Amino acid sequence: MVLAIATATGLIVAQLTMAPPRSEMLSMAAYLCASGTVAGIAGWLALNSGWANRNLGVRSKAFAGSLIGGLAGLLNVAVIAHLMFVSTSHDLYLLAAAIGFSVVLTTALSVHVGSSIAQRVEMISEAVRALAAGERVPNLNLDATDEVARLAVDVERLSAKLEAAERERARLDQQRIDLTAAISHDLRTPLASVRAMAEALAEGIVEDEAGRSRYYALMGREVERLDRMIGDLFDLAQLDAGALRLEKRRLPLPEVVAEVIEGMKPQAERKGIDLCFDCPTGPIPEIWLDGARIERSAANLVRNAIEHTPPGGTIQASVALKDDWVVFSVADTGEGFDAGETQHVWDRFYRGDRARGRHQDSDGAGLGLSIVRGFVEAHGGQVDCQSAPGKGATFIVRLPVTPD
Repeated sequence: MVLAIATATGLIVAQLTMAPPRSEMLSMAAYLCASGTVAGIAGWLALNSGWANRNLGVRSKAFAGSLIGGLAGLLNVAVIAHLMFVSTSHDLYLLAAAIGFSVVLTTALSVHVGSSIAQRVEMISEAVRALAAGERVPNLNLDATDEVARLAVDVERLSAKLEAAERERARLDQQRIDLTAAISHDLRTPLASVRAMAEALAEGIVEDEAGRSRYYALMGREVERLDRMIGDLFDLAQLDAGALRLEKRRLPLPEVVAEVIEGMKPQAERKGIDLCFDCPTGPIPEIWLDGARIERSAANLVRNAIEHTPPGGTIQASVALKDDWVVFSVADTGEGFDAGETQHVWDRFYRGDRARGRHQDSDGAGLGLSIVRGFVEAHGGQVDCQSAPGKGATFIVRLPVTPD
């Protein structure tokens, strides 16, 4: 197509300037096509040979391309002279000089353009090498909007994404270390307790029936704690892997919460805490829920409140309809925490607030609130927390009336 356009352009210029006979126009077209074909084949072979691809840089290829084009122009001048389109030898020399001037000028401009491109490509190459070595890529600051500048912008974006990925990897590694340390500590405690009580029973240290019954009850409680910790780890693994599958059906949230409150009242009473549930006054529509996961979330919130509410305190659970959300909240009269920490209480292994600290009455591995957030967000819901030091805390769960 390039050859056809070039030939047509030459013929049109010749027709407009000289108006040669038809026979000469046909001859000129044939020779132009022939010389263009030879130049094109020579240029393609020169620039696409294995040696050129391996050894020629951008500057050299720009020089070779302009040189081949200039030589093709000189060849065409010679052809035209032999066809007697040029009237005198003086005209031929004049045309040859003009073509030579054009070749030099074109070659210089091509080498300049090639050098500019090569310099910027080399900057990008250095940035990529730095990126491969794990170093930070500096701002390339290419003051242009061409393809090379866009490539530089893409490299900078890639560097930023890799840095973010590295920070995320470091964060996950730290979480893994924290998880190992936390689970090692929390599993060791109930296991040691069960082992000590089992040995006491096996050696006959506890002789009365009441003592044995108490030991069996304590062992059962420790086994439940172990089971809960293992369940937390399993749920956390599913949430991290994005493999959590919800089995939803339409359920009344107040009934789900009421069952949880009823089941956890004995635990609250043993600690001298008043656990209450405000039944909603108006109708609450049934919503699409995975009953087991939402029941687990409610139990985690209530258990967290029990752990951090002193004897004689109060825990108030409630369910209400607000706009397009069914809102479940758990408010306690515990120690509370700073308002600035409320955005972190749902993070796993956050140590700054009361929920992440090692509480002497803790009944889990410290992952309960993180799992609550994961379950609720999997339902398209939201979590929130409101607290102040010494004034307790309120944990809030919002579930959509209409699922996404």
